[in-house]
Amino acid sequence: MTPDQMLRVLAALEAAWTGDALALESLAHTGPGEKPLPVAIADYADLALHSLTAAAHGVRDGLPPDEIQAAAARMVADTGTRMTKLLAQTLQLWAASPAGPATVDDMAHVVISAILTFTPDGEPEQVLPMLAQLRAAALANRR
Repeated sequence: MTPDQMLRVLAALEAAWTGDALALESLAHTGPGEKPLPVAIADYADLALHSLTAAAHGVRDGLPPDEIQAAAARMVADTGTRMTKLLAQTLQLWAASPAGPATVDDMAHVVISAILTFTPDGEPEQVLPMLAQLRAAALANRR
């Protein structure tokens, strides 16, 4: 995903979280070459969940090949990893169905909940700061 696509999805997640139906509706409109918002949300979720799962299993830049293989083996054996993949697949299928504003809102809340499962507390008050951090990372990659 491009940083701009990520920023659009993050704005949609925030709009859904804060109940800003107008912003969510505006973000759902697509321009030439843009993916429908449900597809973009599902794509972002797949990317984010894969990255979070890898990090949870100790995969990081600079690991020696043997440690990467060991971490990959732990990931493959882990039920949570398989469930995360299933969630990502479900979101992709959900995004392929006809979607209205309620679907986009529901998908956004599911993605937020899924990302929160990787935080120690997963408290609702962490959502907006977390989205701000993700937005800052996407902006840093934009340059």
